[in-house]
Amino acid sequence: MDQYVEQLRAILRNLDISRDSLPYTQAFDDAHRQFQSETGEEISADEFWRRLSSAGKQGGLGGKKRRRGTPVPKLTSAEKLEVLRLFPDGIGNRDQIPYTRRFDDLHAQFRRRARRKLTKHEFWRAVSSLAKCSRKPKPLFDSAPLGGLPEELVRAINDLNPWWSGNAMRRTEPYRRWAFAECRKRLESGIAPVVAIRGTRQVGKTEIQLQLIDELLNLEQIPPRNILRVQFDDLPSIGAFQDPLLAVVRWYEDNVLKQSINAASNDGETIYLFFDELQNLFAWEAQLKFLVDGRAAKTMVTGSSALRIGRGQDSLAGRLSILELGSLRLREIAGIRGDAVFDPFQTNGAGDLWCSIRFWKDLQQHVSKNRRAILQAFRHFSDFGGYPIIHKATGLDRTDYADQIVSIVVERTLLRDLKAGQFGANRDIRVVEEVLRRVCRYAGQVVRPDAIQQQLDSVFQSGVSKNAVVDALRFLEDSLLLRRIPALEAALRKQSNPDKFCLCDHFLREAALQERVPLSPDELQSCPESILTIAGHIIESAIGYYLFIRPDGHTAFMDAGTR
Repeated sequence: MDQYVEQLRAILRNLDISRDSLPYTQAFDDAHRQFQSETGEEISADEFWRRLSSAGKQGGLGGKKRRRGTPVPKLTSAEKLEVLRLFPDGIGNRDQIPYTRRFDDLHAQFRRRARRKLTKHEFWRAVSSLAKCSRKPKPLFDSAPLGGLPEELVRAINDLNPWWSGNAMRRTEPYRRWAFAECRKRLESGIAPVVAIRGTRQVGKTEIQLQLIDELLNLEQIPPRNILRVQFDDLPSIGAFQDPLLAVVRWYEDNVLKQSINAASNDGETIYLFFDELQNLFAWEAQLKFLVDGRAAKTMVTGSSALRIGRGQDSLAGRLSILELGSLRLREIAGIRGDAVFDPFQTNGAGDLWCSIRFWKDLQQHVSKNRRAILQAFRHFSDFGGYPIIHKATGLDRTDYADQIVSIVVERTLLRDLKAGQFGANRDIRVVEEVLRRVCRYAGQVVRPDAIQQQLDSVFQSGVSKNAVVDALRFLEDSLLLRRIPALEAALRKQSNPDKFCLCDHFLREAALQERVPLSPDELQSCPESILTIAGHIIESAIGYYLFIRPDGHTAFMDAGTR
């Protein structure tokens, strides 16, 4: 027993703040000096803290009422997860951490990873407050039972759900896209049994799923067995089953949950089902309808094909709440790159405010207030578009970025989705690729399909039907690479203009055409009129695509000469 325990307890009794709030404060330094002065014993700060903690845990201090001290710093969910990741085996005895080299290393790691400059005291308060959330995961089993499924399929599903085996999931990105909060709100509110996110490949749909799971496991303390995630685009042997989605869910109930989803729900538990690229399954919509009608689970699905997700929307009427996810917004580019972040001006669902003069005056003030940060984000957007993978990567040149976008966005879309749809069997990949190049060339412009047909005739030196061009345009739109903005209808008489092409991201245009057109004002000042005109079309394309996928209104265009 510490021979100075009474001196230590006397010090604690006279403190104005709680013991847990003491580390890395002036009050601690004063107490440390007082102890050394009274006892004549020279001890380090970490030893004094451990002895002080040991004396305090004996209880019975009484004395005057103590304040809690400084409050716990407000952390985002991503920052809380960064703290917990520093302790993969659990925080354990937290009193062994302060005033050690390990604490200093952990503090430095947090500041670097979270890009948040907490003081040592603030970091300690954060660690202390999250101690109850920190635990070493316990495996549900040594290896997942086969339960009637092929071994390679079970192994793949188990790899997609590492929390079942007590293993950590991969580190999720700290930055949350706008759709993260919206998806979580819809998932928890029960607005519909299924929440779906759709967008082109590589816009961050899977990342949002993983971020949600990360928070559910580590912050909400949802039991690992209550979460199932399946990624259907690369799952082996899945096509051998008549109803693969239902087969996987039944296997999960029997071998992981150890009871039906409804039985768990009746016991007060919440079950979460996450399905990635679900639309790749044959008859997925009928299986999902059967699943959500008969089981009380919160379900989230993602998809890269509007054609197949849209088809499911009809059969899942009233059961599906869809979020459209495009490329990064300017604020998100700043956040991912670690630049100065500015608050969003307006949330989704407020398009009716755009008719107000006050809205535009407030917007002008917002832009003036954040001008420097917005311009910096726009320069990055001008350089590389809005695909997250580009803004996270470092050390590559423009050609590498372009090749990567063509490979993972365009070629993968053609590989997966080319034969889908009513006319997919006869679809020619060469025609689709050439039509995409024309869409990129004329992004933000009005072009008739027969004009594209004439250009393709000269490329192939053979007849390409107008129907083939129309089908290719429809395929690109169904794949979410293209949005076609219709002409405005006025006085029940539609203008004669065809649709305007709006591309999902302007860097895709550069990658496909190997032609860079700057968009930032600084670069455009020295450009000829021909480049300025193209830049204007590209900006119109970006705005048109963004407006089209917003949930709060219909988007159309009016010709400049129309009155």
